[in-house]
Amino acid sequence: REAPRHAMATHGESETDPPVPSTSPTTVESVNSRRLEFHASLADGQWFALSKALDAAPGPCTPCDPIVIRAEVKRFLKLHLTKPGSGPFLLGFRALIEAQSGRQVAVAWRIDPALLTQSGGEGWMRDAVTMLSTACVRRRDLETMLINDQDNVNSNDSNHEKETPGGVQNKYLAWQLPMDLGDLDLYKLLMKLPDRKTLIRASPSGEIVANASLPEHPTRVTETIGFGGNDCTPSLGKRRHVCCMIFVVATVCVVAMMTR
Repeated sequence: REAPRHAMATHGESETDPPVPSTSPTTVESVNSRRLEFHASLADGQWFALSKALDAAPGPCTPCDPIVIRAEVKRFLKLHLTKPGSGPFLLGFRALIEAQSGRQVAVAWRIDPALLTQSGGEGWMRDAVTMLSTACVRRRDLETMLINDQDNVNSNDSNHEKETPGGVQNKYLAWQLPMDLGDLDLYKLLMKLPDRKTLIRASPSGEIVANASLPEHPTRVTETIGFGGNDCTPSLGKRRHVCCMIFVVATVCVVAMMTR
């Protein structure tokens, strides 16, 4: 009789529930602290990678070379068009080109650095920075610092607003297109980019600074993009080109039929 009782007792002990992890305030605080340290380390690594990419990126040609710019944009599209962060990035870049077209003043595009660090990985970030640095001029005067030296930073928020490694300490990064990049070249550049219908699920990133001209900037020379003058947008110009081609083909067909 003792053997079955001992077996039942042993069986009962084996079916007991596992110990429940401690949920004391000290344990929860420790887990949260480790989580914050992980995210802080990840953010520091992203900022450092962005700083390296900005330092290594080539600057725009002087004078600008539209062929080189289009080739770099085409390379980025070939590698990263379907990446998750490409939609907002390309729509914002497209908005910059559209805003600059036909304007005599400089137009700038200001973005959150998180667009580059948290969109498509480190390779995507390097190629995006290379494309921007090749096609645009960086406007450091429009970049807002993370920490304003004139304000007193609360010591409790020092970890949240600490300086980032690698020299990047900006809340925004800003670029403008070269002043000597003509409207016709902007039109050709837009034709390389996917249209808004292709990127319908994305929203443009950043903000457009409508007048970013500096005193030393020359007045930008605008050009007529055939069929409509300077007020002709690329999409409207493309439709007018198509209509013109249809009209020419129809006219040739009518003339050919009448001469028979």
